[in-house]
Amino acid sequence: MVKDFLEITREKYYRAVKKAKPLFAWFSLTDACNLDCKYCFVDAAYHPPGSKEPIHDPLDTKDVCNIIDNVYQADTEIVMFAGGEPTLREDLVDIVRYTSTRMSAAMNTNGYACDESYCRALAKAGLAQVKVSIDGMEKDHDWNRGEGSFQRVVDAAKNFKKAGVPKVVLILTLSCLNYDDLEEVVDLSMGLGVDFTMVEFLPLGKAAEKKEWTLSKEQLEKAQRYLFDAQKRHGWERVAFENRYIVGDDEHCKSVCMDPNRAANFYDFCVGCISGLYSYCILATGKVVAGDIMTLEVGDLRTERMKDIWRNAEVFQTLRNRENLKGKCGKCEYRYVCGGCRRRAYAYTGDLMAADPGCWRIERGAK
Repeated sequence: MVKDFLEITREKYYRAVKKAKPLFAWFSLTDACNLDCKYCFVDAAYHPPGSKEPIHDPLDTKDVCNIIDNVYQADTEIVMFAGGEPTLREDLVDIVRYTSTRMSAAMNTNGYACDESYCRALAKAGLAQVKVSIDGMEKDHDWNRGEGSFQRVVDAAKNFKKAGVPKVVLILTLSCLNYDDLEEVVDLSMGLGVDFTMVEFLPLGKAAEKKEWTLSKEQLEKAQRYLFDAQKRHGWERVAFENRYIVGDDEHCKSVCMDPNRAANFYDFCVGCISGLYSYCILATGKVVAGDIMTLEVGDLRTERMKDIWRNAEVFQTLRNRENLKGKCGKCEYRYVCGGCRRRAYAYTGDLMAADPGCWRIERGAK
């Protein structure tokens, strides 16, 4: 059975990779932020609320729109505008309006400036999805982002929902600091009538030296098992998380991946880590980086076509070849439906294809 699973998923994985398109883009519109969080994976430049100091973003409105056209021609389907804090850009509504005529426009925000009128303007411009960052319940969130910022998150979620944005999500970066808040934040999300997603804290950017804030393997396993059960209660479309490792316990997912009658595309086959397979990031300078591994630049959208970068970048080619995986990841039976977290491997080892040091499953021994 293990051999059959490995052989079938290997064949389907490479069939998927052969046809994979750059479906999802994370686009940092600015490096500036109006909050000074203690952990920020992009190490945004602090621009205090009410500051009169102008922000000098490398890309003006025309530059951004040209990049939107560029990635649209490469078959990108969703652009997630982020930063820094994207609401600091005075042209954000115009950018969302322009993008929404071509593809799905989404946004990741701290919610600080998202009052009712602003949310209505973004909804009217065609914003299809918004993720509002939350770092636990009030005490833990305000410790990281500043006093009063938690209430701003709650208000922003309500305002976006009232404005009619189709998908509103609270997104939690889970660390050992706010680990005990996980269940309460899920309950808060469900109570507000919005969706929930969780990403794992990694020591990057401003918190690069804070490895002690990382979840232990035991905490990560427990969190994933809780969220796996929460999906069953609330629906997978309402509760999302980076479901690497636990895929081995998901019998439905495994049966779908092994079904020879189902296609091997993004919606019918799980590849695990999608960096360089379906997703990429764009910096505030217009440079393209490999997934959310911000230091690995692979091209410049001001001078190159995304189609060409996607096809030719060496880093993307490396990520797509799972035979390059090392250590236990390279031996694991789930390597074609998981692949480990490439960002975590790179953050801890400097090797993009090293064994994922956070995986609680491979610690038990790969088959």
